[in-house]
Amino acid sequence: MAVKARRYDMSNRARQATETRRRIAEAAARLFVRDGYGATTINAIAAEAAVAVPTVYATLKTKQAILWAVIELTAGNADQAPLAERQWWREMERERDPRETLAKFARIHREICDREAAVFTVFETAANVDPEVAPVMRQKEQARYSDQSRVVRSLKRQGQLRAGLSVRKASDIIWALATERSYLALVRDRGWRAEDYEDWLSAQLAAALLPP
Repeated sequence: MAVKARRYDMSNRARQATETRRRIAEAAARLFVRDGYGATTINAIAAEAAVAVPTVYATLKTKQAILWAVIELTAGNADQAPLAERQWWREMERERDPRETLAKFARIHREICDREAAVFTVFETAANVDPEVAPVMRQKEQARYSDQSRVVRSLKRQGQLRAGLSVRKASDIIWALATERSYLALVRDRGWRAEDYEDWLSAQLAAALLPP
């Protein structure tokens, strides 16, 4: 009698792989914030995540890849579609009231900063001392600029952008104002409530980008 080949539940294997990646990223995030990027070893990450060292290498391969996984996790991107493909982002782009569009964007940005601001400082420090991390930092900044440019192009398509303001200059304005650095300066260093930062950003963007 022929023996049937064992069928593997690929969806279950995928879920297990996803969960392992998440555990490693969460463990690394805790250690990066507590001990710093440079002082955190792969062995320490494996111990914190309660997995074998070879599992860490098999899942994410390098420390730089682990750092990127941490950034994705804290930004809410892990195991999900890119930011601009999320339903709530698309709803923001479809909004017809330009001030409400910018208010929704400020809410999205603030919520991301709530999750990732502490890790961002680790990432920025690592990029300054590790030449292999610096390109990842540039990639992250470019992705942020690309997402923010979508907001501007949406306003432009709907005829809501201030007259004489180019898409490029408007994108540069959002990129300069909506940053983790601004969030940290006002919320962490100056003691603002995160909600106050959100309101401030929304008002600043409306003043800079919309018709008077």
